[in-house]
Amino acid sequence: MSTLSDSHAAIYEEPFDERIRKFLKLESYFHKLDYHKKNDSAFDSFCALTNMISIYKTLARVEVKSELIREIDTHKSRYQEYIKFDGADKIKLGSIMEKQDYILNNLHNLKLNYLNDLNNDEFFQFCIKHFDSNNSELDYWLTRDHTMRLNQLNLWLELVKPIENSIAFCLDILRKSSETNEICASNGFHLVKISNEKKIRLLRITMQSDNYYFPRISVGPQRATITFMILSETNKFIQLKENVPFVLDLCYI
Repeated sequence: MSTLSDSHAAIYEEPFDERIRKFLKLESYFHKLDYHKKNDSAFDSFCALTNMISIYKTLARVEVKSELIREIDTHKSRYQEYIKFDGADKIKLGSIMEKQDYILNNLHNLKLNYLNDLNNDEFFQFCIKHFDSNNSELDYWLTRDHTMRLNQLNLWLELVKPIENSIAFCLDILRKSSETNEICASNGFHLVKISNEKKIRLLRITMQSDNYYFPRISVGPQRATITFMILSETNKFIQLKENVPFVLDLCYI
């Protein structure tokens, strides 16, 4: 996407619709859970548990499984058209479509009440209800051997693994289906006009990670605005009045 290596790049993403926003939120929870669960400290296990609860609450509140099925079905229909084009990389497209079939099969095989084991888990439900209070039950769990805590987190996570894998697949496909441009924001501001011919789902900004400014992104149906901001010594957000180079990706399927 850019000449920056991952270790020197800061990436900011802004979704254009609620479905992608939801997927990004869940992806963030899964990533943080995966990071913290591996570390042998009570604080990390507490953070991992926090993210597991956030995942559960999101999945219990909204129907993510059916949205993932609809999203992948949409991707599949597009790729079925793309593979007909002259010059299309049929091997690569065929491989993606095989993965789509695999992901869809796992989602369809996920039982309707897949959260029931978490609903019936007394300790997990106790943590949800009493998470913000001091209690000996949670303190006891946090002082157990790290292997035991890790195994428990993995058991809970396994119940929603098809959701995690499907979200990762959908967002990976979307991020790779992008229109990339090197941009210079004049006086810290850039206006992006959105074409009606392409349904943009995600806007991504890539820049060096050591910059002292950041982009404030606002999206609409016909345009997006990018304003580069700094945080003053008095913790006020102020627009940067300099020309700012960055890489812009408009992602669509």
